[in-house]
Amino acid sequence: MFRVIVVDDQPIFRDIIRGVLQRTGRFQFVGEAEDGADAVELYRSVKPDVVIMDVQMPNMTGFEATVQIVAEDPDAVVILTSMQADAGYAGAAAAAGATGFVPKRNLDADSILNLLTDSSSQGYLAA
Repeated sequence: MFRVIVVDDQPIFRDIIRGVLQRTGRFQFVGEAEDGADAVELYRSVKPDVVIMDVQMPNMTGFEATVQIVAEDPDAVVILTSMQADAGYAGAAAAAGATGFVPKRNLDADSILNLLTDSSSQGYLAA
């Protein structure tokens, strides 16, 4: 079972992704945050297996938070997501040290499990 935190400034998205992933029985939610700064602090205290984080948030973006998390824990697994399937987001996610980028419309249990378990995956799913 993967211990997960979800970071998004929209409570409805956090609720949706939690529901989608919990139905699989493969994920345990151990926390949530609504901005990147809170995500960094939560990561430090909880040490989850996976962080699912929005790109665009107030106070600190998902990219900025990922840089900080990965600087402290190079083995951190961070999956970034956004409503916008901007082609540049995958590259920016890679540059920040994220495990992958998945547009929100494609974010489901299978896409997350593929990033976590497929060692041959590039880690960045196309829009």
